[in-house]
Amino acid sequence: MGLVDGVTGFRTKPPERESREARDDRRLRSREPSELIAGSASAPIIKAQACLAIGAGLVGGLGWILPHPPQFEVAGLIAVQAVSIGFGIFGFLWPQLIPRWLPRAGPAIATVNTTLAVIFSGDSTSGYALFYLWVGLYAFYFPRSRLEAAGHVLFAAAAYAFAIAVTPDPGPSAAVHADVTFFVIIAGTLVTSGILLTYLRGRVERLLGRLVDASRTDPLTGLPNRVALHEILATEIERAAPDRRPLSLLIVDIDGFKALNDRHGIDVGDQILREFGSALESSVRVMDRVARSGGEEFAVVLPETGPPNAFVTSEEILDRVRNRFKAPAVEVRASIGVATFPEHGEDLDELVTAADEALHAAKTLGGDRAVIYSAEVTKTLSAAASRRSVESQAQLATVLSLAEALDQRDPSTARHSQTVGRLCEMMARELGLSDDRVHRIRLAGFLHDIGKIGVPDKILSKAGPLTEEERAQMRRHPELGARILASKEMDDLRSWIVAHHERPDGTGYPLGLEGDEIPVEASILAVADAYEAMTGDRPYRPALGDEKAREELSRNAGTQFDAQVVIALLRALKNEESATRRAAPAG
Repeated sequence: MGLVDGVTGFRTKPPERESREARDDRRLRSREPSELIAGSASAPIIKAQACLAIGAGLVGGLGWILPHPPQFEVAGLIAVQAVSIGFGIFGFLWPQLIPRWLPRAGPAIATVNTTLAVIFSGDSTSGYALFYLWVGLYAFYFPRSRLEAAGHVLFAAAAYAFAIAVTPDPGPSAAVHADVTFFVIIAGTLVTSGILLTYLRGRVERLLGRLVDASRTDPLTGLPNRVALHEILATEIERAAPDRRPLSLLIVDIDGFKALNDRHGIDVGDQILREFGSALESSVRVMDRVARSGGEEFAVVLPETGPPNAFVTSEEILDRVRNRFKAPAVEVRASIGVATFPEHGEDLDELVTAADEALHAAKTLGGDRAVIYSAEVTKTLSAAASRRSVESQAQLATVLSLAEALDQRDPSTARHSQTVGRLCEMMARELGLSDDRVHRIRLAGFLHDIGKIGVPDKILSKAGPLTEEERAQMRRHPELGARILASKEMDDLRSWIVAHHERPDGTGYPLGLEGDEIPVEASILAVADAYEAMTGDRPYRPALGDEKAREELSRNAGTQFDAQVVIALLRALKNEESATRRAAPAG
C-alpha cells in the first residue's frame, strides 16, 4: 500500500553541516588519480621543488667547502648554490607568491643551474653532473605529461653535452674517452630511471584509482556508498538549482532485516542485500542513481522527477521487491521515504533529513509502503495517530494517502487540504477548544474533501459553470467522504465532514441542517474551506485576495457561515499578521 504524506519522527538526528576539512577531502577525492600525483602549480608541488633546491644547494656547497681541485671557480659555484638555496627558502615559506608558470619551468631551471655548476667545476665528469639525475627523477615523477617529462630529460642531456663542450680541454685522449663514457652513463641513467619511474608511477596511479573507487563503492553490492551518494546528490542539486528543476531522493530500507539475518544467517542476509540492490537498479531509469547508504538502507536519486512521479517509482520498486522476494523463499518487504528538491529541502542536508523522516513515517505506519514528506501532514499525523493503535494508524495512513493524492490531481488546488487543516487549527485554538479536539479538527481539515476522490476529473477541473447533473455529483462528496471514513476511530471526523457544507440558514447540503444542528467543528471546516478557496486561484477564476475574502465571510456570517467561527478566523488571522510583523527585522 502506498502513502503520499509526510509525518514526524526523527530516526536519526539531522546531518551536521559539512566542515571545511570534509569539503577539502571531498574535493581531493573527486580529482583524477593522476592529478593526485602530478598536481598543478599548488603549494605541495612548489614545496617539493623548494626542498630539492635547498638540498641541491647544500650538497653542492660541500663541493667547494671541502678540499677541491684548483680549477674550481668558487665564486661561480657560490652564486649557483646561493640561487638554489634562496629559491628553495622562498618557495617553502611563501609558495603562494610563486608565479603559476614557475613550477612547470622548475626542472628546466634546475638543469641550467646544474649545467653552470658543471662548467664552474672545470670538469665535465665532476660530481655536479649527478644533479642531472635529480632533474630526471623529478621530471618523471611529477610530469603534466610523459611528453613534457621526456622534453625535460632531452634538455638535460643537451645541456650536459653543452657543458662537456665548453669545459676546458681535458688533454689526453683517455680523458676524452672518460668524458664520453661519463656522458653516456649519465644520459643512460636518466633514460633508465625515467622508464622505471614511469612504470612505477603508472602502478601507483592505478592503485590510487582503485583506492579512490573503493572509498566510494560498497564492497558487498558494488553500488556507490554513502560518501558517493552525497557527492552525487550535491552534483545533482547544483545542476537543478539554477532553474529550480525537481530532484527526488528515495531512502529505501528493508523491513525487519535484523530478524531476517537472525533467522537465515549472515550469508543469506548478504545475498539479500546484493539482490535487493540489483532489484533497485532494474527498477529505475539509466539517468537515475542507486546507492547503498548503510546497513540495510539504500538510496535512489531521481533527477528531473517531482513528488508524484517519485511516488510512482517508489510503488514500482515495492512491487518488484514483493515479486522478487516472496514465499516459499525468503520474504522481503521494504519501506520508502520520498523527498524532493526544492520543495522539501533547499540543500543536501535538508533533503536527506526530509526523506529520512518520511522513511521513519513509513516504518511507524507498519512498513511495506512509501511516504512522501510533507511538513503540514507531519504535524497532523503525529498528533492524531500517536494516541491510537497501530491498526488505526495504518488506516489513517491510507486515508491521508487518498487525501494528498486528491490534491495532486489538480495543481491549482495543491496544498488546499493542508491549508484548510492549518486554518482549522487556528480557529479551534481561538475558540478555546481542548488540545485533543484541536488536533482532531486539524485532521478533519486535511480530510474534508476526501469524498472528491469519487468525483470525475472532468468535473473537478472544469473551467466553466457546472451543469445541474455535474453539480449533483459534486454535492455527493461529503457523503462519499463519510463512507470512506467508516471506522469507529473516525466517527467524530465523519460527522463533521459530512456536515461541512451545511449552512446556518438551512440551505446547505446534504442533510439541510440549520443553526445548532450543525456541529461547531463542521462550521470551522466550512469557513476554512471557503476562505482558502477564495484566496487561491482556480481554473474558472483568479483569487479574490485576502481583504475581499474577509469581507465576503463577514457579509455571509449568520447565513452561510457560523458568525462566531467567522469572528474566530478573522481574529486568528489578525493575530498571525501581528506576530509576523513583530518577528520581522527592523528596517
